[in-house]
Amino acid sequence: MAALQSIRSKGPLLVIVIGLALFAFIAGDAWKVIAPHQSQTVGEVNGETLNAQDYQSMVEEFSEALKVANGSSNFTEAENNQIKDQVWTNYLNEKLIGKQAEKLGLTVTTEEVQYLLDEGTYSLLQNTPFVNATTGAFDKDMMNMFLANYTQMTANPTAYTSDMISYYQQIYTYWNFIQKNMAKSRLMEKYQYLITKSLLSNPVEAENYYNSRN
Repeated sequence: MAALQSIRSKGPLLVIVIGLALFAFIAGDAWKVIAPHQSQTVGEVNGETLNAQDYQSMVEEFSEALKVANGSSNFTEAENNQIKDQVWTNYLNEKLIGKQAEKLGLTVTTEEVQYLLDEGTYSLLQNTPFVNATTGAFDKDMMNMFLANYTQMTANPTAYTSDMISYYQQIYTYWNFIQKNMAKSRLMEKYQYLITKSLLSNPVEAENYYNSRN
């Protein structure tokens, strides 16, 4: 009875406390709905942060490119995790090497990318839909024909079926992805080549190597 009387005497206080707790709970859930990705940061490289929204866009872009390259429609959970890891690794390398390349004055011009397209032997070009089935090499004429057809499609979309429009858009997006990564890949190659050629042995190292072999 004493305990019951004590609870009754503190009834108004309990109502206030419970009311505040319920309000905090509801408000917290409401805030999660309103701002689910507020201030989320994936990582930081050289003082530059990568937020969740930009990272997700990069993951989606890479995923779509892989679907075209591999002829896939969906990925397993393990494959999606591998894609996310690869996107972060690519971002990390791009920022780290890009910073050092900038200090050294290394760049890749639009003329260089155009030269790679004209030459047609760059490795990334072998992963495009513009590979000649007979020669097994990148065919610039096939690329130009596709781009001309894509331009016609965008100018008069009503003349094409929805499947054709989707196909053209998918290939065009993939081609832009390849071109963008050609410049990044070429810059990394330049930097790695420069570092490799700068590694020279000295007499002490040569002598130690000779003694260890004998």
